Amino acid sequence: MRTLRSALTLCIAIALGTPSATYVALPGYAFKTNPNCQRHQPKTKFDKRCDWPRVGFKDFTPPLVTVLGI
Repeated sequence: MRTLRSALTLCIAIALGTPSATYVALPGYAFKTNPNCQRHQPKTKFDKRCDWPRVGFKDFTPPLVTVLGI
């Protein structure tokens, strides 16, 4: 029972700790970007603070994750 409770607490913590920024594909931008972020790179280059994913794959769509990760 204790292990189940620990696993459930960990899943909830991961779900609540994920970034809540919305990344969208905008015309003229090379990567999906957060439109509310102040960019430090031109829109044709990858900006580590504003673009998704952090490693820079073009047209990447992150998978939909539920509370339990299923």
